[in-house]
Amino acid sequence: MKNDRRPNWLMGSYKIRHHGIDTDYGIIYKGNIENPQKPILLRINSACYTSDIFGCQRCDCNWQLLAAMDEIDKQGNGMIIYDFNHEGRGAGLTNKLKSYALMDKYNYTTFEAFLSLGIEPDSRNYNYAISILQDLKIKSVDLISNNLKKESILIEHGIQVNQRISVVANKKEWQNYLISKKQQFGHDIDEKYFIYSNLAELEQGE
Repeated sequence: MKNDRRPNWLMGSYKIRHHGIDTDYGIIYKGNIENPQKPILLRINSACYTSDIFGCQRCDCNWQLLAAMDEIDKQGNGMIIYDFNHEGRGAGLTNKLKSYALMDKYNYTTFEAFLSLGIEPDSRNYNYAISILQDLKIKSVDLISNNLKKESILIEHGIQVNQRISVVANKKEWQNYLISKKQQFGHDIDEKYFIYSNLAELEQGE
């Protein structure tokens, strides 16, 4: 695989102190991201070590990250805020691997596996992203996301979402995962991407 597709990316970092704890966040960006005069492309991205580092194909996380990078690269202006602490939707790597074992054994979705472990299926908050955007005086964004929660939180904190750009991989192997995201996590994913309309139908078709 060629490694030179994005030669002009810039990287930065933020250290945010919250309740006495220092937390690091990665930022990669292109163009002007400080006090921009028009909406910039934004991806708020949770760490997924299993796919970002080890290439795991259980989820579309790394695909979404690279798709967002490609879109920002084309536009020449935008940023990705990368949260290293959001592995497993905030549950952490150990709990995520435990959920994998349950998914393999019982054919659970991530949502069902987390509930079985007594874990909130999605415990992430996005206060750090709000703080970074406010510090950079970013008032309006084109949000690259299917997650309606991210959009509503930005709006609640006075950041205009000019548009939300869907990012969906039309890949058969991820059908279960995408349907679960839509039906169990409430993500806005157009059903045109689905071969099956729901999880029950998918299980019957396998």
